[in-house]
Amino acid sequence: MTVDAGFQVGRWRSLLLWMRGRHAPVSADSTVFTATRGTLAMPLMFGAATVIEMAVLHLLIPWLWLSAAVAALSMAALVALASSIALARVHPHVLSAEALTLRTSGTVVATVNRASIASARIHRRYGVVSPALDEGRLVLPNQDGTNVAIELSVAIPVLVPAILQRWQISGTAHSLSLQVDDPAALVASLTRSEPPLGADRPSRTFS
Repeated sequence: MTVDAGFQVGRWRSLLLWMRGRHAPVSADSTVFTATRGTLAMPLMFGAATVIEMAVLHLLIPWLWLSAAVAALSMAALVALASSIALARVHPHVLSAEALTLRTSGTVVATVNRASIASARIHRRYGVVSPALDEGRLVLPNQDGTNVAIELSVAIPVLVPAILQRWQISGTAHSLSLQVDDPAALVASLTRSEPPLGADRPSRTFS
């Protein structure tokens, strides 16, 4: 299986999981931290615009074959959009007994050993709305910025994926800023002495 084929399978699997209201399996000693709140507004507007465009073009295009082709392309775009959303939603950040695994668009960006976390606190930053690596700070925001700041005792390697390789972001980070739906819970889990137990805290599901 090629890398591209594997990626496409992952998109379809993620879409099916999202439709069932589930996330990708995690180990029993892990807790998931989603970053989905408020992220559907733009995709929904794009989807609505695409549906309206399909209806208008169907009325304007006099040739049935061309109208059908345009409708098929629009439907393919909607499915691709839904699968992209699903990738991010069913692959959240995961905190285990050993490490904090950070993801974006379904891909692991960085794995942070818990022992290397010097501090964690709720701290809101605005202005940056896309992943970035700025002077050693890895930023994983949404349209509202970030709400958790984490300082590390050692630098870690990071790799933020992109459609084109030249757009990828890679390097090392000694601090992190990220957006999660429950920042207080993440900070509490990172700063308490004992690791989170999946048996004591049930996994979350999300839409």
